[in-house]
Amino acid sequence: MNRGDIWLIDLGGKSGKRPVVIITRQNIIEHLNKVAVVEITTKEKGYPTEVYIDQKDNLPSASFVQTDNIHTVPKNRLIKYMGTLDAITMIKISFKVILALGLEEATGDI
Repeated sequence: MNRGDIWLIDLGGKSGKRPVVIITRQNIIEHLNKVAVVEITTKEKGYPTEVYIDQKDNLPSASFVQTDNIHTVPKNRLIKYMGTLDAITMIKISFKVILALGLEEATGDI
């Protein structure tokens, strides 16, 4: 299980089963029982926080990562590994997460 992996998960409720991308930093994943993920959807909403990923890594349709939809989920809820996004796509997702959480000002020196 790695940062950038796409997994199928059952989020329950209206979201149901859908693919997600793991965004937890790599060096801590093995030590945690839960990981942070962002939802993948086939519906473009036009938000500045989404990343178009087409049909990468076995996705059945052109898709978008919706970084406004962040979840922390138990690892055992991840159902099926689907693939891993490339480094450039993960950099785009990382920037969009910063935007989604309103952390743009926190990216400078502290």
